[in-house]
Amino acid sequence: MLKMDKTLDIQGVTNPTAWTMTKQTLDAMEPGQVLRVVTNNRKTALCVMTLCERLGCGLPERSEDNGRLVLTIRKQS
Repeated sequence: MLKMDKTLDIQGVTNPTAWTMTKQTLDAMEPGQVLRVVTNNRKTALCVMTLCERLGCGLPERSEDNGRLVLTIRKQS
């Protein structure tokens, strides 16, 4: 289990707002820090995963619990 440095709850938020909120949060974090993103929208989760890929961030954990999708993102340098 990774230690979370920040949590971003974007349940009910759709794109492009969810994308922007995630990017701004990651931009404010230091390399190596871990962000937990919680959403209840599969399309939003896919967009956040695409953002991670574009930024070169790691996505070490993904889970689903009662309709909530939880993405764990490790910021790279």
